[in-house]
Amino acid sequence: MNLETVWHRIGTNINRARGGGSVSAWPARNQQFLSYFLVRYGQATAAPLAILLIAISAGAGIGSLVHHLTAVAATPVHLAASITAGVIAFAFVYRKLAADYGLQCAAVALASGMLNANRDCLKVLSTDGKLLRVSEHGAALMEANSPDELGGADWLNFWNGDDRVLAETACRDALAGISTSFTGSCATTKGHRKCWNSTVSPIAGKDGSIVGLLCASEDVTQQCDLLKTLRERDELMHEMESHVRLVFYSYSPDFQHFHHVSAGVERVFGITAEELATTPSAWLELVCGVDIGPLRAEMHRIASGGVEGRFEYRIRRPDGCLRWIRSTAYPVRDGTGAVVRIVGVSEDITVEQERLAALDRLAHTDGLTGLANRSALVRQMKTLCSRDAAFALMFIDLDRFKVLNDTLGHTAADRLLKNIAEIIQAALPEDACVARLGGDEFAVILSGEADKGTLATLAHTLLTAFSSGVPKDSAESFVTASIGISVYPENGRDHEALLTSADIAMYAAKKGGRNGFRFAGKASSDVLGDFELERVLPLALASGQFVLHFQGIHEPTSLAMTGVEALIRWNHPTRGMVHPASFIPILEESGFIVEVGAWVMDAALAQLAYWRKAGKKGLRMSVNVSARQLRDDTLVAIVDEALRKHQLPPRCLEIELTESALMENTSVAQETLIALKRLGVRIAIDDFGTGYSSLGYLADFSPDTVKIDRTFTAKLGRDTAATSIVRGIIQMSHELGMKVTAEGVETSKQLQALRAASCDYAQGYFLTKPASAESLMLACRSVTTGHDAESAPTPDSDGRDLVVRFDLPT
Repeated sequence: MNLETVWHRIGTNINRARGGGSVSAWPARNQQFLSYFLVRYGQATAAPLAILLIAISAGAGIGSLVHHLTAVAATPVHLAASITAGVIAFAFVYRKLAADYGLQCAAVALASGMLNANRDCLKVLSTDGKLLRVSEHGAALMEANSPDELGGADWLNFWNGDDRVLAETACRDALAGISTSFTGSCATTKGHRKCWNSTVSPIAGKDGSIVGLLCASEDVTQQCDLLKTLRERDELMHEMESHVRLVFYSYSPDFQHFHHVSAGVERVFGITAEELATTPSAWLELVCGVDIGPLRAEMHRIASGGVEGRFEYRIRRPDGCLRWIRSTAYPVRDGTGAVVRIVGVSEDITVEQERLAALDRLAHTDGLTGLANRSALVRQMKTLCSRDAAFALMFIDLDRFKVLNDTLGHTAADRLLKNIAEIIQAALPEDACVARLGGDEFAVILSGEADKGTLATLAHTLLTAFSSGVPKDSAESFVTASIGISVYPENGRDHEALLTSADIAMYAAKKGGRNGFRFAGKASSDVLGDFELERVLPLALASGQFVLHFQGIHEPTSLAMTGVEALIRWNHPTRGMVHPASFIPILEESGFIVEVGAWVMDAALAQLAYWRKAGKKGLRMSVNVSARQLRDDTLVAIVDEALRKHQLPPRCLEIELTESALMENTSVAQETLIALKRLGVRIAIDDFGTGYSSLGYLADFSPDTVKIDRTFTAKLGRDTAATSIVRGIIQMSHELGMKVTAEGVETSKQLQALRAASCDYAQGYFLTKPASAESLMLACRSVTTGHDAESAPTPDSDGRDLVVRFDLPT
């Protein structure tokens, strides 16, 4: 056997077992490898003794044969020739047998090494499919104890069903000289099923006939299980993607092409994944025009910034159906941080949007009339205000509806309200937003309208429609309405101001006789201003916006300042100094006067303590207390705490109360005054003469001081009756042991009249104006001469200059 024959047979069978072609198709490098191994291994193999003996026998035989043939002439030459022939024969036979033996050993070693290195289950089969031999590793794969355990078994019986058909086909093809591969599963000797990738190859004899089969089976159980799992998962994902309104996608970082689009794209967008593969922008062509710009901007932001994003938009599917889509995108980065793709999901949210729209309609629709409700009206007004768009608001209230409701009954009244809603809609422009605010109140937004002439015409039309459009069975003669109209921005720059203005104007229309309309004017502006002031009152106190001014109380003859009255002022950050008449009523109505009053008491006494420490020990402080404060059971405690805090004697404090405050609840007022007097605080009745002016009050409450109202002081010197009344009040008070202070002194004549009437104290602009503590001190230290008689002190009857002094006894 020569070298070529050996490696050819080995290569052919191995190649066939692997499912390859003939050995001639092998690369030349493989041939060189086999030749190199066989030659080197064969040369390194020592010939056994038997080969040496055979070679010796062959050499001896050849030598004897040559000697026999030349025996007739037995000469030394002939003998040498016989020996030479024997030696040559010995050498040739020995070399040949040694070489063949070496190649055989090399082939066996190579085949053994290849079998050991091979991880397949290698089997030699007879032509009828019987297992002749199994490799050691193959037996282990089949979970046999040894190859002998499998010897003689019918290989085809290991297979069942379709797998047996494949095995039989492979055997027939191999017997026909064709190597055939198939994949199937069969059980091991211990009953465990494995998946095999088998190749059955023919083993040909010298004459080309098939003498056996070689089967190489690779254990691919793990691969098959993995493929099965992946296939099941893929089928599950495909089913899910096909039956839900979701699209999973993988986009290039620049949104230029898709890496993957799930099957759900057809249910969501109405186009196939194949269409997107060829035309990636096909889905963008479905987006509605109003949404395409913002959508592209969001895509650009995601692509350029590498950030995740979400957007909701509408599409018009190829079948014409309008759908809402929500798309979410997430960037995927590589190890360097670069975005390599964008993955995300798109979902059909049409049902969600329709549900939200339905809820929005319910939330913003009046259930009785089907009109917009208050919430919808406010939303529309906010939108118009944010756009700074001109519009008008009509506030409509039916006149005497409660009477109609009680007379007709609720069912008939509801029918009437529905009819009124239809009348309003029919009488006004189609683009008017008509809303029912509740009960018998309606409102209308007229966009673009600001002309009062046009609005007046529309209001007349509406009032006429009310009186003529109600059916005969609905008591139409009683149906009228009052309408208030506010205009943006003249009557307010937000919905609250406009609604309040229109509401105030509507009540003005009712007061004017009903069945009419009014435009919002100064009254509504004043109410809005009061509302704004009330809203910021707590902040004003907390941030120190309230300040105290002081006006002196003087002795009329010497003009010495014996006391001061504390007057609250509001230094508003935008309005400047707010007049007390604008916010004192709000404080009283809101009840916040109690907190503010406590602050005034503390601040006034703090200033008094400062002055008294500066040497003005005889100075008194007058503080006004309202009816609301008088009813509060904390007033006495507040006063007591402030006096103790600033270490002041109670007699230096005089609390001023109006007659009306005392009369609101005389028993409570009397209890509070008694408690204050127990503290030692002085009590003054303010604005005396303008209220009830009952002499019984003076006896019941026993004030320390009576303050004559400025309306009487203003008439002194020019009205005899007023002068007599003032004299009478002063005389009566003195007889009761009370002091008298005249308010509103503005001229020298008034001051002289008070001196003549023996008035105890005078207060007014003629003497000192309300001012800050620092300004008041400067004014009272100055000497004024030659001033206007209506604004400053003038020389007295003796020709002396009047001097307002702060030189109180110490």
